[in-house]
Amino acid sequence: MIGNKVHQEANFGKLLEPGLRKLFYETFDEVPEQYSKIFHVKNSKKAREVDYGLGAMPIWSEFGTSIKSDLSGTAVTEGEMPTVPYVTIPAGLERIYVHKEFAQGFMVERKMVDDEQYGVIEKMPKDLARAGRYKVEMDAVSLLDNGFTNTGYDNKPLFAKDHPLLKSGETCSNLIEGELNQENLQKAILAMRSMKDEAGKKVVFKADTLIVPPALEFKAIELLNSVNQPDSELNNVNSIRGKLKIVVMEFLKSDTAWFVMDSTRHELNFFWRVRPEFKREEDFDTLVAKYRGYMRYSYGYSDFRGIVGSKGEHSPSSSSARAKTK
Repeated sequence: MIGNKVHQEANFGKLLEPGLRKLFYETFDEVPEQYSKIFHVKNSKKAREVDYGLGAMPIWSEFGTSIKSDLSGTAVTEGEMPTVPYVTIPAGLERIYVHKEFAQGFMVERKMVDDEQYGVIEKMPKDLARAGRYKVEMDAVSLLDNGFTNTGYDNKPLFAKDHPLLKSGETCSNLIEGELNQENLQKAILAMRSMKDEAGKKVVFKADTLIVPPALEFKAIELLNSVNQPDSELNNVNSIRGKLKIVVMEFLKSDTAWFVMDSTRHELNFFWRVRPEFKREEDFDTLVAKYRGYMRYSYGYSDFRGIVGSKGEHSPSSSSARAKTK
């Protein structure tokens, strides 16, 4: 008996591990994921992932006619035998996702086990899991939070009125001004249908998701579920009823920002290199067992198309213009 007790005391960290590990993973998934509702979540086996934006492939040429061989407009002389025209991917379309590491841990002293402080010990892996999950959700939603200010691959924010198109020299907009209401939501849906690729070709996206913070949840329900137009005395039919699925992002910092997305064809990506793991190490001299969580991931967007955003505010220029009109 004594020998068995000594053995248990000497390996207290190992004996605790299965139960603490179970609590860690159960708690990490205790609340349904938010980020996976708006990101394409993928697994990665590399140090980084490389993706490409919506390309500038020219319109198909009639077989056997003179065509352009690349996106710089170099002409190719038609030969005696017709050939298939080929293009190379131009610079400027490459997107690189570099995975970052994240870790946190806690320690359990031997005397905590001797004193049977199991209630305190069991809270530790739960807190660790919740802190890790919070980090994932906050990182992911920061792409939307910062999407009106932080510049991306084209030196424009994710949401901008003037995304430059590499080949055509035109610009493309995925930014709407104004609060969430019937008129602006219709503008966002139409903006999705007006997207163009890098060659200036129209690419029709279908808006099927409305992303809002908790403060706009009930407004979104009114707009999309009412039979008649909300806030209208004319009893007009609500033309956008049931058109979009509502996704409430609990961790959005803004109470006014809202977004419309094509959930199938958007290019918001989240790569898991190492999904959350729980490990243990014991220090013989200090009588302390260490437990730590670790994860590695990257996130971002490969293309601005497929999502339209609004801060929920009017710009100063548009506000002054309306004032002059009055």
